[in-house]
Amino acid sequence: MQAMARYKIDGAKFQSVEELKEGLWPLYEGKMTREEFEKYVEERMEVVE
Repeated sequence: MQAMARYKIDGAKFQSVEELKEGLWPLYEGKMTREEFEKYVEERMEVVE
């Protein structure tokens, strides 16, 4: 049985990309636009097994 992938950014791991974005957006909301945040996540997110 294969383990499900997890998504990691800035040392934090999440079960899904959606969970990652939902969890982190409130922390970045005052610092960047949603578009900038999406790009930030895309550039920094790692998929870990």
